Amino acid sequence: MDCDLILRNATVIDGSGSNPTHGDVAVTGGRIQAVDSLADVKGAEEIDCTGKVVAPGFIDMHSHSDWVAPLPEHGDVLAPLVEQGMTTMVGGNCGCSPAPYLPSNSKLLPLVGRMLHDHDLDYGWSSMGSFLNALEQRGVALNIAQLVGHGTLRVAAMGSSQAAANAEQIAAMADLLRAALDEGAIGFSTGLGYAPGVFADTDELVGITAPLKERNATYTSHARSYIALGRLDDPDQVPSNIHALDETAAVGRAHGVKVQHSHLIFVGDKTWPTTDRALEHLDRLASEIDIGCDAFPYVGGNTTLVVFMPPWTLTNLKEATSDPEQRERVAGTLRWVLPALGMRWEDTQILWAPDESKVHYQGMTIAEIATDRGASATETYLDLVQELGSQTRIMNWNYSGRDGEEASLRKVLQHPLTCFEADTILTGNGFDNPASYGNFPRVLGRYVRELKLITLPEAIRRMTSASAARFGLRDRGRIAAGLAADLVVFDPAVVGDNTTRKAPNRSPSGIETVVLNGQIVVRNGTFDRASRAGKVLRRA
Repeated sequence: MDCDLILRNATVIDGSGSNPTHGDVAVTGGRIQAVDSLADVKGAEEIDCTGKVVAPGFIDMHSHSDWVAPLPEHGDVLAPLVEQGMTTMVGGNCGCSPAPYLPSNSKLLPLVGRMLHDHDLDYGWSSMGSFLNALEQRGVALNIAQLVGHGTLRVAAMGSSQAAANAEQIAAMADLLRAALDEGAIGFSTGLGYAPGVFADTDELVGITAPLKERNATYTSHARSYIALGRLDDPDQVPSNIHALDETAAVGRAHGVKVQHSHLIFVGDKTWPTTDRALEHLDRLASEIDIGCDAFPYVGGNTTLVVFMPPWTLTNLKEATSDPEQRERVAGTLRWVLPALGMRWEDTQILWAPDESKVHYQGMTIAEIATDRGASATETYLDLVQELGSQTRIMNWNYSGRDGEEASLRKVLQHPLTCFEADTILTGNGFDNPASYGNFPRVLGRYVRELKLITLPEAIRRMTSASAARFGLRDRGRIAAGLAADLVVFDPAVVGDNTTRKAPNRSPSGIETVVLNGQIVVRNGTFDRASRAGKVLRRA
């Protein structure tokens, strides 16, 4: 045979943003052999793609599934990702990576990551290099590229301290980052809305990230604020989400590296009106530095139950919710902050509760649980924090919109600097984030075909080659001879997301075939869960 696989008679959208072409795609040895009319070429297997699109495999540039990938059963858990066309994920986001796992963070790191997986990890690694080696040896169901997390490094250098880092601690974290980059990590992430990242200042972030310039690696940030409250130190009352963009940009200005403002969202209906201003500010920053953003196509996103708790409580949740004086202080803060943001307890849905006696709350909102308990919603929330803790997963359904109101979301999705990502926590238990099943199909179905907000070639570009370029993944994200054969075959007339808020685990429509490093891993929409065709993608 002339090649291993031919996708015949396809509409080829190559990921560059160019107009579609028509022809065949030949694959040999895990790479694309040719893209043309290949009537004289024979494949060991041939698939007729008449009426179908062949696109590069989709890249989730903001994933947390690196915490599931070490598990033997990860193919079962992550199958919905591949079945929606995802072939590559970038892990280690929001400041939280499973490596390096060191004596100095061995007690705290499992607590930091426990929300992201439901079965214990063996932690059979120490450095970033040994973690990536372990994934290779165990086999991975899809390609994985890895960021190193600021939170992981901070607890190694400082434990659970809420103090500002001193020069010696910043240098220690920079050394750990440098080693992780040299061992294959593609960049560095922060989670400035979560402990311990919330305790870092901008000077700390700029100091730690000096190795990114040396190694030409990328900085990503879950920003300090996605809300519009003014800051006490700001006489002009610039919304805090604008300041957060500037903090992301500070690393780019300091080091001249690519910076990525993770999951650009506008939290609470009082924040939605700042969308235009924030996007205009992003454009101004982009004229000075290499900055981009990413977003998911839903008005809800997953996070931790304690996301509403004031920073001072995050290392002492039990006392903050049980001591009457401290509890009233927190409750008083919530009673004015949430209305000021336009947040409602009706919007906050429990996805997973670590206490088996509370699993009946999964899928319910805080408001529904409060009614069930006969208590106020705020008091119910504080009770749940006390009972369930920080590992509890939730969905907030007021990100850049609510229900059918999504003007803010659409503006973000349309913006040319926005790449598409899923940001889903998928563990195999509890209620799921719908993005686990329908993220990329939703972009293609709702926002491309139905609403016509984005053209199909542009949407494909921003979920493939644009994402690859942000992280230097040079042989992924495009269809061209010699590149890795990560490919998706879908029907543009029917592709779409079938999830609902109460039924989030419905498979998408229209994703027929997925090819991963030259191997067919999805046939007729179903993933071969025993497949380990993925690769660990290291920084070149």
